[in-house]
Amino acid sequence: MTLSKPAPNDLYETISTVACEAALAAGMVAHRGFVNASPESLATQQKAGFFDIVTASDKAAERAACDTIWSRIPASRILGEEGGWQGEGETTWIIDPIDGTSNFASGLPFFCVSIAAYHKGEPVCGVVYDPVREELFLAAGGRLTLNGTTVKHFLRGRTDREVEVLSNAPYEGERPSRAAQEAHADLVNSFRATRRLGSCALHLAYVAVGRVAVAYESKFSAWDIAAGIQLVQAAGGQVYAQDADGRAVEPQEDTLGSVKRIVVAQAGFDYQSSCLSKLMADGVL
Repeated sequence: MTLSKPAPNDLYETISTVACEAALAAGMVAHRGFVNASPESLATQQKAGFFDIVTASDKAAERAACDTIWSRIPASRILGEEGGWQGEGETTWIIDPIDGTSNFASGLPFFCVSIAAYHKGEPVCGVVYDPVREELFLAAGGRLTLNGTTVKHFLRGRTDREVEVLSNAPYEGERPSRAAQEAHADLVNSFRATRRLGSCALHLAYVAVGRVAVAYESKFSAWDIAAGIQLVQAAGGQVYAQDADGRAVEPQEDTLGSVKRIVVAQAGFDYQSSCLSKLMADGVL
């Protein structure tokens, strides 16, 4: 396939196709490592600490995704969780080869591949692929699809009392502060239920397709949220992002690194009346 001076729509379609191919390639590696778990596939190293690990399968899955991308679109630069920045080109890819590594390493079947693509700074597509359930969430061309079918969902509820909230907070690695404990208590007291499932990208994907009304996170990197944000936006959902000082951030390719807190919600959910809105405004989450 020749990519010299294609029409933008053709290029965007190609990028979206390659993103899906890369996610499937990485997912196949991750799934194989999960199903056929062994000391080799689960060989683990600590990154930030005992609570932040990488396995041999993470690294192999990222290589599979990168190889797929470069074989189809050589003029690409990639930010991978495990490999950092690599390559050069006008198309940028942000990859988390296994989001939910702790689940993966523990034998819990809730993890995914997350890939977001941009061209000249413009978002092109976001892909989240769950290889256990064989579910591919794709935002491209203004559409949200699940396994190729356009997603049509209904509003789960408008208020905290009517819905569940997904969040991985409080986070491992240190004892939660009193303020963090109080904030979590407010969530438990306000929402019908709180769920801590262990994959930020899947949390966002589940909001996008309407399986849950709202999700909140405050400890993540760009590769955890890049694809999921595009999914929520394609669904017409709400995205509220803040930097470390509580200032609103428009999450784009060049600003993702500054996003430190994020809430995503279904369209129609009353975020302004939610306890999340107050907690975000107070900066205590």
